[in-house]
Amino acid sequence: MFADNQVIKTTVASTSETALGTINVPNGSAYRITSLSCNGVGGTFRIAVDTIPSMQGVRVQNSTDPTQVGANIPYDTNILVNGPSEISAFISNNAATSTACTFNMGYIDSRGA
Repeated sequence: MFADNQVIKTTVASTSETALGTINVPNGSAYRITSLSCNGVGGTFRIAVDTIPSMQGVRVQNSTDPTQVGANIPYDTNILVNGPSEISAFISNNAATSTACTFNMGYIDSRGA
């Protein structure tokens, strides 16, 4: 078992929901997602897991704006994703300003445990 994180950084210039990218959980692994954060120009973000189709949950973006969650304060989570699986990150910004949006997912990989 080991703790790690994955970062996806994509430039977004839209207020429509935009896919940031996908994280693959390999066969034989189980990722326990321990934290999530995402920065853009205000708005929301979410993850979707192909093996948990009923999962819902939209979070407010992390930012330095005082009306948003602090940029360095990730959301604590406890979501178990068994591989093989795909975790997709999506963002919905409040403004169509071209911005580098960063998604960060902390997890514990129980491969071989």
